[in-house]
Formats: sequence, C-alpha cells, structure tokens
Amino acid sequence: MKKATIILIVLLSLIKVTNAQDSKISGSWLVTKIVVGDQVDEPLFVIDYSANGSIITQGIDVGSWSHNQKEEKLIMTSDMDKDFVGDCKIINLNEKELNFEKGDQKWFLSRLNMDEIAKINSESGLIGSWKFADDANDDSTRVLTFEAPDSFTFIEKEPGMESRTGGMWIYNQEEKSLLLIGRIEQVRGKNRILTISKKELVLENAGVEIIIRKSDDSSQKIERLNFTGDDFFDENGDYKYDSEEGKLPWTDPFEMLMSLVNTSQLEYNFSTLVEGTKVFETKKLTADVKTDKDEQSVSIDFIFYGYDRYNLPDDTQLPPNILDFNYYNRLYPLKENSFRVAGQEKLTTPSGTFDCTVIESVGTSEEKYKLWMINDKPGIYAKIIEDKDGMFGHYYIYELKNIITNN
Repeated sequence: MKKATIILIVLLSLIKVTNAQDSKISGSWLVTKIVVGDQVDEPLFVIDYSANGSIITQGIDVGSWSHNQKEEKLIMTSDMDKDFVGDCKIINLNEKELNFEKGDQKWFLSRLNMDEIAKINSESGLIGSWKFADDANDDSTRVLTFEAPDSFTFIEKEPGMESRTGGMWIYNQEEKSLLLIGRIEQVRGKNRILTISKKELVLENAGVEIIIRKSDDSSQKIERLNFTGDDFFDENGDYKYDSEEGKLPWTDPFEMLMSLVNTSQLEYNFSTLVEGTKVFETKKLTADVKTDKDEQSVSIDFIFYGYDRYNLPDDTQLPPNILDFNYYNRLYPLKENSFRVAGQEKLTTPSGTFDCTVIESVGTSEEKYKLWMINDKPGIYAKIIEDKDGMFGHYYIYELKNIITNN
C-alpha cells in the first residue's frame, strides 16, 4: 500500500510539472520575428495556444499543439496551414518569451497579457474614431477606429471604392508606442508616439510622421430618422396627411420666382457619414440658379445626388430641374414623396439663422428625409438629412453654406 502511494505521488508530481510547463506555453503570443538564414521577417501576428490544445490565429482554429517536455519540443499539427505543422525545438521558454526552431526557421514570440492590454488600452484615450489629416489634399478618406478591449477597424474610401480591414492594437504607455497588428498600410507595426492629446495623435512609422485627428466630436451631429413609410398610412392603407400641403411655406411658384430673381447660386456643405464611425466626409456643392420673369421659369440645379455641374462623375448629367408653373411640385426640388409637417424650428447654418418649416418625408426607394424649408425664402432649403437603412444604406447631410446673389 505504501509503495502504491509513493507511485501515485510521483505520478501526480509529474503531471503537475508537465502542466506547469504547458502553462508556460498556453496563452496568447505575438510573433515578432522569423529568421531564415540572413533573412529577417517581422510578420506581427498573434497565436493563441489554448489550454485545450488548439492553435487559434485571427480567430480561426488552425490546428493543435502539444508539449514534449522530455525533448523540449513544441509539436504542432494542422490540415489548414503548413506554418503550423512540425516538431519545433524550444530554445527559450519563460514567462515572457518563446523561441523555437522549426526546420530552417527561427521563431521569436512575446507573450501577451490580454487583461493588462485591455486595461492600458482603456485608459489610453484612443478609443473612438480618428481621421488621417493628409486626406484633405485628395479624394480619399481614411478612418481608424479603436475599440475596446483591443480591436481596430480601418476604413479607406475613394470615389467608387470602399475597403474595410481590422486587427489588434496595443498601447504601451511606458514606451510611448502604439502597435497595430493587421492589414493596414502606413501605420502597420510599431509606431512611436510623438504627440497624444484628446484631439490629435502624431505617430512616427519607419521615419514618416503621420497625423490623425479625433473625429468623435464632429460638428455634424448624427440624427437618425426612425420613422418609416408605414407611419404615413392608416390601417386601411389610406394616406393620413392629405391636409399637410396647406401647411407648407412654399405654395406659390411665382413667389418662388420673385424670391430667387437676384440669386445666382446656392452653396451647400454635403456631408457623408462613413458608416460604422462618427466621421463625415464633407465637400462643397454649388447649385446654379436661373430665373426668367418673361418666361416665368425657375431652374435650380439638382445637387441632391451628391454632385454638382462642377464635379460631375464621368458619363453623368445633372437631372433636369425646371419648375413647371402648371404643375407645382410641393417638395420642389425633390421628387413627389409622402410627407408630413413636423413643426417649426429656428435653424442656424453657416449661411445664417432662418425660421424653417420642418418636413419628414419618405421616398420611393425607402430613403427617409428631414427637410428644413426656409419660410421666407421659397425654393431654398436650410438643411436636408437623407437616411437610408440596409446593406446599401447611407446617411447624408446637405447644409446651406452661402446664398450668392447677382452683382
């Protein structure tokens, strides 16, 4: 009985030692370097050696691992990726580092303390959306959004193209550095922090200085439109707001003509929300205004597709937009939509402060609008919000910047 007890104690001790060794391997590791001969690669990706024996990278279970303590080998198997196949000779293993040889490769890994990373990241002041400052000089918009505890999203928009990638971020307060792990150009890898404040972050990456600015406190406020097309009809399918047309401030096309007779252009700030962020892309749109008292005609360029005659996309024409005095569009210059009057509001824009009638409207393709009609300036909107849900949704704001009159 005594001999059996001694054997049991020895077995338990061996199991305890083996588990202790395995605990040194299990966890999250950053692959900092892979050396093959004279070639050095810095791949910067994370491997999770799970306690259950799984190998997980980029959220994918790619294989399994075990530790041969006697031969000091890390044994990896995978049917998905040959990088995770082989008997690896462990050169160094401690609480912070794991180095091993795999064939002619030498791997260098650093342990990641995910709880500590989460705490430091949360206190960094970086969580939120940041916009690259140099994008003001071209047609691209790049937004980097830091999320808790350690993930980021990088969005790059150009005319006709948008890409989204993601990865992991680690803020090091002592080193004043920011590590970005993922498919992201210019700031990938280890960045030295030159300046950090609530509004601006200046990084240095490979000798290049990069300025990004916080965008959460945008001057444009996001007001999502929560009504639906069903709200405009009763249970019998009948339109509920036939009487609303009499509440509109613009009812006389001749009054509109005379109001605009000395106006040559209307300038608007057109802001597009970068979905998934609080960041707006903003550009100026100019609508030419033409009036003819003899012909009793008014024409205001239709700019509410997000472009004007001065920046037309290729093979695109402005929609015709001449007022027909025999049939007056109640929501001119927008198309015939279901609408209702939501109230009166004094609204301040870059062009001034105006008394407005506020309209809520739904288009034929499920676009939702909120429109501010300037009461004493027929034909001129102070502001328009266009909001569309869904996979191909969008959020636009048109805000009056300037009313240009004839000399």
